[in-house]
Amino acid sequence: MKNPFSISVLPGVLAATAVVISLSAFSPANAASINFTINEFTGDDTKVKFTLDDEIAGAGKVQFKVDFLSTGSNTIADIRGVFFNILNDSLLSGLQVVGTDITASKFGLAGTVDSVGSSSNNLNGGAGKKIDYNFFDAGVEIGQEGIGNGKGDIQSTTFTLSHSSQALTLAQFSEQNFGVRLMSVGSGSSREGSSKLKGQAPYYTPPPPPPKKVPEPSTAAALGLFAVGVLRLTKKTNSLHSSQQHC
Repeated sequence: MKNPFSISVLPGVLAATAVVISLSAFSPANAASINFTINEFTGDDTKVKFTLDDEIAGAGKVQFKVDFLSTGSNTIADIRGVFFNILNDSLLSGLQVVGTDITASKFGLAGTVDSVGSSSNNLNGGAGKKIDYNFFDAGVEIGQEGIGNGKGDIQSTTFTLSHSSQALTLAQFSEQNFGVRLMSVGSGSSREGSSKLKGQAPYYTPPPPPPKKVPEPSTAAALGLFAVGVLRLTKKTNSLHSSQQHC
């Protein structure tokens, strides 16, 4: 009688089971991200939170998430423009941005961007004067001016920044300046305010490389016991197979 448990299958079973057990001992690494808030330098009291992530959007891309934060009596505002600097100015000519709410974008020349899209979507200083630190490397227009046109009144927006030939990481935004233009600031039906905000991203330290993945002692012990069991089964099967051939 032929043994239904083929001897040739055993090594494959052992190897496959070892892989399954080893992989079950490890958990995936956490995605890298930085977040920070910026405040108004002119206009109504407001805050905006930035969250930058270089894992969610895929390798070589950085996702920007921009959220208006309720501050005092200002519980709502329309995000109109997002401005930022990048560490390596030579990358500006190849930058690309994708997002549902984006209606215009401008990249460089470095340190020259203070408006994007409509003329009112700017970061000019108080009394119409331009302040040096309100010039940026890039600007992205969000939606359209006005909260009744179906393309405005955006309190949270997300877009993805990439480059035509270079991989982007969070290191490009370490300690870089950021700005936001808010319109229709206020609460309820009172939305007559506006704000211009600026701030700086924190210093970014890249996460250390993941350590070598070594099975836990319990996992190694389980693999060892399993191997011993399979080897004993193999010997027993070989002995039975041999005796059947001599019958």
